[in-house]
Parts: sequence; C-alpha cells; structure tokens
Amino acid sequence: MKQNVLNQFNGWMLAVASVMLLSLGACDKNEPGGEKPKNLPDIDVKIEGTIDHQKLVKGQKGSVTFNRFPATVQEFREVREKIGKEPHGAVALQVMAYEMFRRNQRIGMECINLNSTNTNSGEKSSAVRQLRLLFNNDDSSRPYQMAAYLKGATFENGYSPTKPYTVEVIVDEGRGYGYSNDYQAPIVKLLVLTKGKERPDPIALVKTKDPKESSEGKYFIVSECSSIYVRVRAIAFDHPFKGLD
Repeated sequence: MKQNVLNQFNGWMLAVASVMLLSLGACDKNEPGGEKPKNLPDIDVKIEGTIDHQKLVKGQKGSVTFNRFPATVQEFREVREKIGKEPHGAVALQVMAYEMFRRNQRIGMECINLNSTNTNSGEKSSAVRQLRLLFNNDDSSRPYQMAAYLKGATFENGYSPTKPYTVEVIVDEGRGYGYSNDYQAPIVKLLVLTKGKERPDPIALVKTKDPKESSEGKYFIVSECSSIYVRVRAIAFDHPFKGLD
C-alpha cells in the first residue's frame, strides 16, 4: 500500500512539474526578446521630417507615425533599426519604451536602457522611479501619461489619440544645441508636442561612440527627458482612458 501511495505521489509531482514547464514555456514568448503574440498585426512605422544632427536649424520639425506599440524587446529593436538613427525617431522610441514599461516592467526596462544614456536609465534612475509612481494604480495614477504625447489626445477626450498614432517634435530654439565633452558629440535639444500640458516638453538626445553607452555610434539615445514623466493633466471625468494598441 505504501508503494501505491508513493507511486501516486510521484505521478502527481510529475504532472505538476509538466504543467509548470508548459507554463514557463508559454511565458518565455512574452519575455524580453520573445515572440510577439500571434493576434497582433505587424508594426507599421513611418518617420517624416528632418532634424539636423549637428546644429540647430530654426523651424525644423519631425514626426513618427505607427499603428501600435511594440510588444517585445525584439520588436522594439526592429523599430529602432528603422527610426533610431534620427533624433525624432529616438523621441518616439522613448514614448514607446515608457508605455511598454507600464504594461510590463521587465520588458519596458530593457527598452528604456536601450534608448537612454546610462544616467537616464536603470532601476535607480529618477525616470524609472517616477514612472512607477505614475503607473501605480492608485488615485494619483496616470496610465494615460504616454497617450498624452500622441497627436489628437487631450484631457477632454480621455487622451484618445488619432490613429495611427503620431509623435510630433520641433527643435527647441530657446535652448539650442549643445556639445558634450563626455559623449564627444552634439546634444540635440527638441520639444515634444502634447496637449496634456501648457507647453511642449523638452528632451535632449545624443549619438555617441562611447562604448559604455547603447548608442553604438549610430543610434540617437535620450540623455535627458525629465518632463515627459511629470504628470500630465488629469482626464475629464466623463471620458475614461480606453488604453492604447
């Protein structure tokens, strides 16, 4: 009888282990770098406009249009390959990475690190600390924070953007460009348009050959964007936030 009980116990443990392994296998597809869910359409992304890489040219502007946010790090990398070599492309990627962080902190964290300088990324950065406060699901939460940087989104309409989504930027004529001896490269300073605040939000970008940074000498990365994670205006009570694709 003891042997029968032992056999039954071993069989039960084997069944539990099998279920756990199957569950882990299913989860792996949604881990950083994993496969995108099969029900999602391919990402369609377009970049328009010209932003000079070396010096400020008054009146320059740019935009990035896309049909949905990346679901995995691999998709984020693919989008980066298409738009990350331009400064306004890196701005759109930051909006994507922050929204991805809201959905899945592990995936979003890896994307933030890919698109940011070391001082503007990582678990201990002020950006990540503020993002956790924004997305903490209490009464002060702002799940619509990144939606506010998409064309057509206003607090009156619950930050419901025009589709496909568009991120728009203009050059920051008030601050101009700078130069960083640390990065040995120009600092491109732009403004991200939004209806969630009284004025556009500043953001700074750099393309550096510094081997410690994720720029790889060809991608623009964000060196400063402290305003983007400062709370936007709360939505109107009669227009709840409906989420983003």
